[in-house]
Amino acid sequence: MNFIAATVVLKSSSPDPVTAYGLSYRSADAVVPGGNGNSEVRLRLLCYDRAGAKLDAFNNWKEGNRALITGNIVFSEDTSKPLDLIITTLETNVPQEMYCNQVVLGNAFFGSDEIKERKNDVVAIKIGTTLDNSDVTTWLFLETHESRKKKLTERVRKGRPICIQGYLREYRKDDSDSPYRAIVASDFTTRKDQAKGRSNPQTSGSAAGYAEVDPTPDY
Repeated sequence: MNFIAATVVLKSSSPDPVTAYGLSYRSADAVVPGGNGNSEVRLRLLCYDRAGAKLDAFNNWKEGNRALITGNIVFSEDTSKPLDLIITTLETNVPQEMYCNQVVLGNAFFGSDEIKERKNDVVAIKIGTTLDNSDVTTWLFLETHESRKKKLTERVRKGRPICIQGYLREYRKDDSDSPYRAIVASDFTTRKDQAKGRSNPQTSGSAAGYAEVDPTPDY
């Protein structure tokens, strides 16, 4: 699961329900504001189509206004499409200058062993995230400050799962539909690798005969 809390600006909405992920939703196009149109994070908002206060707020939300949203980010296999944000909570009564963009990416993994140095003391590495119960992978970058390069170097192993806290960033060159997409990490965690071993017939207790195995997949 990939959690997001963000202030987004409504661009347009559709009056007709859409079916996605096996459920019926009302949809809208929105953005997390950037410095200019090329650096906005584009989203398709999905609000569960069931009568209640959340759907009422969604339907009454005016184009051009901001709202504070929490929910689940879903990455598409088509990188030219906006990210899907399935809304959990929606608050439209917020200051129009308010800004929030916080993400926890929970189902990512290292897509490379190569750490690249970027401008402004930033390092980056390719990561992947998979759709739920699917082999389809979406690729993006993890960016972080150079001060975390040592930790990144120690933890990186292609295919190793990683959980990342940070914010989403997109950039479109010449208004291209397919953006450069990254999560700018304030921190990240990995599960400790377990040494592989063999079963020991001399081991006593209920664990006898079982080998300790590496729980992380090799891609």
